[in-house]
Amino acid sequence: MAPIIGIVEWPYFDKDNDKIYEVVNPIVEWIVRSGGIPMGIFPTQIENFVDKKIPELEKMTPTELKNLKEAIMMCDGIIKPGATRIYPHESKIYECACDLNMPYLGICGGMQIMRNHNTEYVPNIKNESNITHQSKEDYVHEVNIIKNSRLHSILNKDNIIVNSRHNYHIANPGLKQIVAYANDGIIEAIEDSNKLFNIGVQWHPESLPTDDQNSINLFGEFIESAKIYKKGR
Repeated sequence: MAPIIGIVEWPYFDKDNDKIYEVVNPIVEWIVRSGGIPMGIFPTQIENFVDKKIPELEKMTPTELKNLKEAIMMCDGIIKPGATRIYPHESKIYECACDLNMPYLGICGGMQIMRNHNTEYVPNIKNESNITHQSKEDYVHEVNIIKNSRLHSILNKDNIIVNSRHNYHIANPGLKQIVAYANDGIIEAIEDSNKLFNIGVQWHPESLPTDDQNSINLFGEFIESAKIYKKGR
C-alpha cells in the first residue's frame, strides 16, 4: 500500500467569508503524482483560529493533544504547507513527527516551524534585499545548495532557480543545518541530517511546473522516505 501523507490543514476565510480549512491543490497533486495517498490533518481543538490572535488561543488539553497524536500516527509522512500564521498545534505536529522520526517536509511557514523547535524562539525578519522574494512568477531567483547535505544529494545540483512568495525569513537556523541560501544571504532551506527525512524549504516546490525536475526529485525522495518509514513501523 502507498504511504499516507498527512497535510497540515490551514484555517482560512473563503471567498464567501466562511471559515474553512484549506490546502492548495498542487500539494495534493504532487503527493498523488509521487506515489502517496494524501490525508488532511485538522486541529483537534475547537477554536476561533481566524479571528483570535495567536497568544489568545487556548492551550491544547491533554485529550486534544492525544487525539492530534493519534491522527499523526495514521500517517507515514507529513507536509506542512506555507501560510501567513503559525498555530501552536502545527508546532505540536512537527514535534510529534520528530519524536517518531517520521518524514517531514516543511514549506515556507513549515520551514519556519522547524527552526523554532527545541530552541529559543526568534521572530522572523522582514525581507530587505535587492532580490525579489515576493513574486507570482514561476522562476524568480537563484538558490545555492550546500554540498554534503541531504538536499544536495536529492537535487544533485549546486544551484537552482526557484519561485519566491515570502515577505519574511528566518534569522538563523536554530538547531538545524543551513543547506541552501539565496545570493543575498537569506536562508532558503534547512534540514536535520539525523532524521530519516526532515527538510524545510522557503520556496514553494508545489507551485512550480509539473516537469520541474527539482520538485520531482524533492517530492519523490520524500515519498520514498515515507515508504521506508511505513515498512519499518
